[in-house]
Parts: sequence; C-alpha cells; structure tokens
Amino acid sequence: MRIGAILPHLLVFGGVRRYIELGNAFAGRGHEFSIYTPDGVPPAWLPFRGSVRSFAELAGRGHDVLVCGSPEHAGLLASSAARLRVFYLQLEGVADEREIVRSGRFRIMAVSSGIARRVRRRYGVEPLDGIGGVNPDLFHPVGRPPGAPFRVICYGRLSKPRKGARFVIDAVRSLRRRGLDIELDLFDAPNPGDPDPRIGFDPGMPYRFYVDPPQERMAAMYGASDAFASAERRAGWSNTAAEAAACGLPLVCTASGTEDFARDGESALVVRARFAPLVARSIARLYREPELRRRLGNAARERVMEFTWDRLCDRMERQFTELLPRS
Repeated sequence: MRIGAILPHLLVFGGVRRYIELGNAFAGRGHEFSIYTPDGVPPAWLPFRGSVRSFAELAGRGHDVLVCGSPEHAGLLASSAARLRVFYLQLEGVADEREIVRSGRFRIMAVSSGIARRVRRRYGVEPLDGIGGVNPDLFHPVGRPPGAPFRVICYGRLSKPRKGARFVIDAVRSLRRRGLDIELDLFDAPNPGDPDPRIGFDPGMPYRFYVDPPQERMAAMYGASDAFASAERRAGWSNTAAEAAACGLPLVCTASGTEDFARDGESALVVRARFAPLVARSIARLYREPELRRRLGNAARERVMEFTWDRLCDRMERQFTELLPRS
C-alpha cells in the first residue's frame, strides 16, 4: 500500500510520535509511507524509515490511504486523490469536529475507546479502530535505584492546564505536609521558542525537572520513579501514561486517555475527578502499600502491551485492506 499522512510539523509535540511510529511499522512490512508537512523537514528526535515531503509534493502523488488528524488541514485531505481518506480523531472536541465527522468526505478513525464512544454517541458514526500505541523497545522496565525517598513522576507541561500537572504538584505537596517522604519528578519537551519551564518554577518541595530528555533515556527517567500520576482531561490517548505503564510503573490517573489500559484496582488507581485530594489519596496508597505498587505496575505493563505500535499496525493494515476499493 501507498500510505501518506498530513501533519503540521514533525516536532516533539502534538501527537507527532504516532505517525512516525506507525510509519516505521508500516514501512517494516514493505508498505510505502510518506509524511507531508509544510516544509518537508524530517524529524530530528526520532528515527523515521519512511519519506518526508512538503505539501507542495502532495498533489502530484497517488496514495491508497491518506491520513490526517489536524483540523486545519482537513481541506488538504478532502481535496486529495487518495483512494481512502481517513481523518484520525486524537482529541475530544477538536475544531470543526462535527463538520469533519458528518461531512461524509472521510472515514473517521478513533485513537481510543473514549473517542470512539464519543463519535458513536454524538454522530452515530462507527469509527475505525486506531487505538494505541506504545514502543516497548524504547519504554520498558528499568530497575529502580535503591533508597528513599518515594518519587512520583508526571508530565510537566505547565503551559497546558488540561494536562493536569498542577493537580499532581498540589497532591504531592499536600502529602509532604502530612509527613510523607515523597518527592516530585517532572518532564517536558518545550515547543520551539517557548521558555524553559524550569524558569520561575518553585513547587515548594524537592523536585527534579527533566527538559528535552532523549528518547533512549526516557525508560531510565521513568524507572527512577516509583509511580506515575496524571490528571488529564480531554485526552485522546495518553502517550505519557502508556509509556509509564510500559516501564512497569503503577499509575494514578483520570480515565481521560487511559481507559484502554488503566482499570481501577486492576492495572491502575483511577481517580473519578481532577481533584488534588483524590490524586493525593491514591498516591498515599501506593506509598504505603509496596505490594499494591508491584501488582499494579506489572498489570499495567501487561495490559498496555496489547497496544504496541505493531499491534495497532496489524489492525490498521487489515481495515485499510478491507476498505480500499477493488482495482
């Protein structure tokens, strides 16, 4: 198959990892996979086995399947000559969501069970299965260094309130005030031109803040902590929670973007609302119950391994083959 994807950029944010990883999986199976961006510049942070081209090159190339998840480029997808045009919904309530889903111009693909349920309920459309994924070669258990204190890691994108870092920070701070020996780890890869998130950041407690961690060091970064906490809203698929789960960390999280692999009491402690005391209560349980940490971490890894990029590629390849018009 000749597969293409339309993206606004290939930087370390905005769901770009999904297309690079899927492109690598498809290319590994002998398919042609091209990514189109305004400038056609390849990614510098993650190896890519396909080709990267500019928007100017898109019009002259034929594709069996063309995929886009950016509302601002839906028109480019619609005007293409691809045999199958797929709009990949990766967040709740993206711009022009109703028009995109109901237009009839695209097949809709959902990134998670939550997004799929939303599409069925709101629009009466059965979406394609695009649920996943994670790279177990990059994200895998790394032995926790011995010694105190107990460490909680969270995604530190402070500029995006929906990521919920502030709820985790407040939760850890409150536990320290209650005498629990807990410290905080955060990580982020700022957008080009954004200030260093560590400038002016003072959570009032000991912390480590990883900025632009290299991909090959992220498993060690996760593995240096005892638990991962997230309080996202409007998430599609939570890459960071999935990565932490693949590294064998027990999760404290909302259901947003995690419900496919985080099941309360089985593979995670799922909080019912973005409320710092609820996050703190779950972190305190993990702090006090090492056997619970071990059990949830093992179960989280086992569950998320059902959603590797290769397994997602299996499902997408099958669906594309079934949907492509017979030539």
